[in-house]
Amino acid sequence: MKLLELHIYSFGKFEDYQMTDISSNIQLVYGENEAGKSTLIAFIESILFGFPSRQDESYELNHHSRFGGTLTLESNSETIIVERTKGKASGDVTIYFPDGSTGNEEELKLLLKGMNRTSFRQIFFCNLTTLNDYRSYDEDGWNQVLYEAGMSGGASLLAVDKAFDKRQGELFKPGGRKPLLNEELENWEKLKKKTSEWAKKNGEYNRLVQNKQELEGQVTEQTERLELLHNERRILEREKRVFPLLKEKRRLESLLNKLPEFKPFPEDGLIRMDKWKEQAVLLSGESESMMKRLQKMKEEIDSYEVMSEWKVFLQDVSYWNEQMVLFRARSEERKELEREMVSLDSILEEELESLGLVKEDVIQVNTSFTAREELKLLIEDYNRSDQEYRYINEAFLSARDELEKEESEYELLKARLLSESEREKISNKKGSRGKQKWQGGMVIGAVLLFLGLGLYESWVLGAVASAIALIGAFLMTLTKENNHGSDHELLIQDLELRRRVEQAKDQIDRLNRIYIKAAKNVDRWEAERYQIESAIKKWRSSNTFPESIPLHSVMDAVDRITSIKKRQQNYDHMQRQLVELDYSLKVVEDGIKKLCDDTNISYYHAENAMQFLLQKADAEREAIREIEKLSDQYQSLESQLADINEKLISCKNEMKDLMSMAKTDTEEAFRVKGNAQKEAKVLMNQLVTIDSQLEESDLVTERSSIDEIENELIAIEREEGSLMKKQQETYQHIATEQERIHLLIEDGTYEDLLLQQKQKEDEMNALAWKWSVFKVASDLLTKAKARYQEERLPAVLKRAENYFTSITEGRYTAIFPPTEGMGFRVMHCEGKGYKPSELSRGTVEQLYLCIRLALASISAIRLPIFLDDIFVNFDAKRTEKAKEFIKKFSLDHQVILLTCHMDTTRGLEENIHVLERTPFSTKKVQ
Repeated sequence: MKLLELHIYSFGKFEDYQMTDISSNIQLVYGENEAGKSTLIAFIESILFGFPSRQDESYELNHHSRFGGTLTLESNSETIIVERTKGKASGDVTIYFPDGSTGNEEELKLLLKGMNRTSFRQIFFCNLTTLNDYRSYDEDGWNQVLYEAGMSGGASLLAVDKAFDKRQGELFKPGGRKPLLNEELENWEKLKKKTSEWAKKNGEYNRLVQNKQELEGQVTEQTERLELLHNERRILEREKRVFPLLKEKRRLESLLNKLPEFKPFPEDGLIRMDKWKEQAVLLSGESESMMKRLQKMKEEIDSYEVMSEWKVFLQDVSYWNEQMVLFRARSEERKELEREMVSLDSILEEELESLGLVKEDVIQVNTSFTAREELKLLIEDYNRSDQEYRYINEAFLSARDELEKEESEYELLKARLLSESEREKISNKKGSRGKQKWQGGMVIGAVLLFLGLGLYESWVLGAVASAIALIGAFLMTLTKENNHGSDHELLIQDLELRRRVEQAKDQIDRLNRIYIKAAKNVDRWEAERYQIESAIKKWRSSNTFPESIPLHSVMDAVDRITSIKKRQQNYDHMQRQLVELDYSLKVVEDGIKKLCDDTNISYYHAENAMQFLLQKADAEREAIREIEKLSDQYQSLESQLADINEKLISCKNEMKDLMSMAKTDTEEAFRVKGNAQKEAKVLMNQLVTIDSQLEESDLVTERSSIDEIENELIAIEREEGSLMKKQQETYQHIATEQERIHLLIEDGTYEDLLLQQKQKEDEMNALAWKWSVFKVASDLLTKAKARYQEERLPAVLKRAENYFTSITEGRYTAIFPPTEGMGFRVMHCEGKGYKPSELSRGTVEQLYLCIRLALASISAIRLPIFLDDIFVNFDAKRTEKAKEFIKKFSLDHQVILLTCHMDTTRGLEENIHVLERTPFSTKKVQ
């Protein structure tokens, strides 16, 4: 499978980014640090295996709505496109096959043959990160690095194997103490011992619990009796408090009966009377002060003088001031318009003079779109007629010349023919009858030949064929007779001349037909030409177009006349604008002048007059503001005075209402009755309080005196003291029993220990299950590694050995796999074996690269190999040799070489893509 193209919609720093024409052998991608090489690899991985989760590094652009892109791949000589966009967790993937069908994630997994992201990164992506700490590697470290490189491309299997061993050791070790399962077993044994001891103490525990429950029952009974005694004591105390209340009630009722009449009287009558009396005095003083202020303010308002129609004046000034803005703009507009009209008039005069026309002639010409199109068609017809005439006239002259030439040749041939008498005379000199019969047969054959060809082919061809037959027969006769006399030769020449005369006659007929046809074409052209010229003349007349303009200049003249008419229309429009501007300016001047006349202001110019009017308006506004301000204050004072008078009347009415409610005629009588009512209210409140206390007690006492109540209270208090003392003793017994129980269950109850033991057994079983899972997995991994070392590793090392020999130019000839007690070995051409730790950094990196390439080359699926800056530690010679080797390797396996070093690009310029270091890349690289 090879990578042909990629298109990034949005991913990391890339946005609408394309790489096309990717080489199917070796492709170099050059870019400085942070140019996006790692992002490019991450994009390819994401399209093939899904986008990273939210917890992983995110390459999503927040401002871009479409996240993802496409990869164009070649698989089994077919081109497929894999597209993945933002969607569910790993994105929505669509595969476009050559036949137009599509596929989903399942088809992609089949194409990749089950390969995941980790396997892809370990097998088909190679850099030197693993070798960065090579100085700290010992022999075992180097063996592990090379073993992992040849086994899976990375440290995954060995790391997993170590992880399995570690987890097993954390869970359980025979004879260990710190592993979890060992600790749980020890704790379980202790718990089991405690449970056995508790089984022996269970009888004593049950007896103590029963004693505690009996003592708690006694406490409950004592508490209930104390509550009953408490209620009885509370009732007696309430009865004791009631006796003084009854005595006080009789005294208050006696005082109330001795008071004078105090009903009816309004509630809080004296306080209300005092309040209204005080307010009436204050309001009277305020009313007098307010009336003096109103008089002074009215005199101040009357001192201002303003225009009677000041509102209209201010509106007019504001309106004409606004119009002055337009007045100034229109004045400038009028000056500019006059300049434009002068310029336009000059242009019109020049254009009319160039056409030799006057303005009236131009205005009458119809230059509409329809008229222009009609003229265009007529001129096209006229030009086409000229061209057609050249062809027709040439054909006519050629036909006439050929006909005249052929007729001249015909007359010359005809003059050379023998007369009928001369032919008859020579014919009578012929031989025997037998010969005449033979000649007659030949003549009949010639006639039949003439008729046959004439009917089915051409009469001319028939005549020529029959003439040839007759001439042949005649010549044969002359040959057989061996007669070469002059008479016979004359007959032969005459026959040949007659044949040529017939041919010439036929040619004349044919040329005559051509001549007649050419003449008809000329006649037809003359008729069409006349119609075209008539149509043009009619167009000139109907559209009032000047006859003085020649036909070849008519179209240009129409365009120029159209332009003149448009300019004339613009000129007329400017004239109308000028009139409108003059009118609008005059309206403003007249309005300002009238306003000046109405206000006795001298008018010299609109601008000066407007300034005087604005000053006058400002003075009027100031006066109006002062008057309005004083008027508002005057109205406010009037309103306040009215409110004060209204309140004063209200106070007096309230005082009258109070005396009416008390049924008194004078204020003094009202106050006497009010004082009596005040004393009665105090007494009645005390009675109400006593009555409410008596009602709250809700008691019906059966005791005749307070002494009897006190004796009963003393008896109840003694019984309560005795019960409380017994209850304290019972509480002490309960505490003693509780302490004994607590000592027994200090380490938990028997049931708790049984439950803890069961929970501990469940925890041990769970840990044992975990340990068994890791144990089985570790055993399976060990078997897989052993199978790999027996089957796959030899094939990888065999191919890596060939690569290593090639890339080192034969200095090293063999790679030996690790065996028991011995690690990797490489054989020098001199026959000496070296450990990896004995090799130079460059040689080790060459060995590592060869093993990684060998692993990728035998993979079940062939994907492009990505090499990231693998030459950085090579010297110049090793670098060039490595480039040659990778070029050769790429003939069978596509290689994508990434680098940030310009030296690496030398020799690989034919297939190079350059990544630029920008915040966002949208460049399309071809």
